[in-house]
Formats: sequence, structure tokens, C-alpha cells
Amino acid sequence: MKFKEWFSIKGVRTEIKNIHWLTKKELMYNSVVVLVFCFLFGVYFYGSDAIIALIMKALGMN
Repeated sequence: MKFKEWFSIKGVRTEIKNIHWLTKKELMYNSVVVLVFCFLFGVYFYGSDAIIALIMKALGMN
């Protein structure tokens, strides 16, 4: 498809037909995965910050 054709209404409709829309089940699964990873990263960064603060306090830098 040429560049000019892609920006026409016909080209847009053709591209929209190629989109894979998620089902409700796929959407829920992906949302849960994102939330779990956000939680895990939050715990990791909180723990890392706490350990670094402990080390700095032990060295008298805080």
C-alpha cells in the first residue's frame, strides 16, 4: 500500500480491519499481569530504599 493510499479513508478502513481486538478474558488477564508487576516492582523499590537507608544510617551518613 502506498503512503498516500494509507492516509485515505479506504486505507484507514483497511488498517482497522487488521486490528486484533482483545477479548474480555484477554483484557482481564493482561490487566492482572500489569497490576501484579506494578505491585512487585513497588515492593522491590521500597525494600531497596529501606536497605540503602539502613546502610547509610549504619555508616552515619544520615
